[in-house]
Amino acid sequence: MSIVLDIGCGAHKQPGTVGIDRRRLPGVNVVCDFERGLPFTDGSIAAAYSIHSIEHMRDVISFMVDLYRVCAPGARVTVKTPYYASRKAFVDPTHVRFITEESFEYFKFPNYYGLKTNFRTVSIAYTMRKPFTFFPAYFQKRARRYLWNVCDEMTVVLEAVKP
Repeated sequence: MSIVLDIGCGAHKQPGTVGIDRRRLPGVNVVCDFERGLPFTDGSIAAAYSIHSIEHMRDVISFMVDLYRVCAPGARVTVKTPYYASRKAFVDPTHVRFITEESFEYFKFPNYYGLKTNFRTVSIAYTMRKPFTFFPAYFQKRARRYLWNVCDEMTVVLEAVKP
């Protein structure tokens, strides 16, 4: 059986997934503090979603290590989060961190901290604000890097690289 997780799903769980959250809400299948560990066996997860939840985590490193543990080889992890240079990243007082394109590079192997993770970045998609949605990719990249509030969020797809 292929298990697909929706981590921090709240009441808006992705169809066909096992919803996990810290609070019991409609659609939540497993209540747990996923920063303290995921209650799944090693290599049992085929895919996972983390939609607007990682920016609320105080201990992303422990979470990513445990997520890697439960991922099967080749498991895809989709993370959607506010872009670090957007107003959306700052307005919610429950956000405790800001995520950039490079944030997930720390979870490749080898990494700076000797973590037992090896996530490869498959793709990154951006939700640009108008009129930047109409700009060529080269100009969108420059605008994201050097201007404030031109990109609302990014969606990063990671792959668990395991032997």
